[in-house]
Amino acid sequence: MENYKIVTDACSDIIPEYADKEGILVIPMEVAMTDGYKFKATYDNSEFPLDDFYKKVESGVMSSTTAITPQTYLDFFRPLLKEGFDILYNCFTSGMSSTYNNALLAQQQLQEEFPDRKLIIVDSRGATGGMGYQSYFAALNRDQGMSIEDNAQWLEDTKLHINYTWTVSDLNHLRRGGRLSNIAAFAGTLLQLKPVGDIDNEGRLVGMGTARGRKSSLKRLADIMAARIDTSVDKPVLICHCACPEDAEELKQRVLETGKTKNVIIGRVGPVVGTHLGPSGITLYYFCDHRGGLK
Repeated sequence: MENYKIVTDACSDIIPEYADKEGILVIPMEVAMTDGYKFKATYDNSEFPLDDFYKKVESGVMSSTTAITPQTYLDFFRPLLKEGFDILYNCFTSGMSSTYNNALLAQQQLQEEFPDRKLIIVDSRGATGGMGYQSYFAALNRDQGMSIEDNAQWLEDTKLHINYTWTVSDLNHLRRGGRLSNIAAFAGTLLQLKPVGDIDNEGRLVGMGTARGRKSSLKRLADIMAARIDTSVDKPVLICHCACPEDAEELKQRVLETGKTKNVIIGRVGPVVGTHLGPSGITLYYFCDHRGGLK
């Protein structure tokens, strides 16, 4: 086995059991809520359970996250490099945060301090479960003997071939988070329109259209997957939900009914992205030829 560490951050929402099994390290992120409560978003949500977080969000309490600072990166990476480990870090998209740029600042300093060590940072151009999904497979690559350089290239080569689609039932959380205007949210609520969105090649949340009603929006996600998925890649489909397990199970059944996969895993969306999606947020990830292209 190659002797380097796979690292990601709390925005990856990696399934905790997978992180523990593969020794994937996850950098926490600071979260501040408008009621004054502050906590660290960790990979296992040990500081603040997800269900408690979403109860607050449902009640109207918003949250904001702070980009991981260069100093935090220095404090996290330096001990690993001192121990003799190389590091491959799959980072939260530069399209939504300054986190990636801060990581590069820390990388520059640490490369001067540890010229014989390798610290490679990849801009995932993604977030939440899709980013964790990719990080997990990078850990499996390492276990199979892939070098850190080849694994970094694998992350670069595959990051725009992991599809991200999402939907929400309650438009007000997108509005509160600045992702949707008041008028659009009001009109959509009256008409029972549910937005369906994507993450583009720059790693930014984008809209793809709407579906009328929750069940239609879940069907839309499954239909998009059926059209986009690359069935030649032998990888499971991942569903992540905020606080709607029943809808996640319904989407799983719809995905299985397409006949495009027999392996579907369910995880959770954490607080970094979850504050914008709200408790009804649900997301779907899988390998594809390319992101987007289907409206």
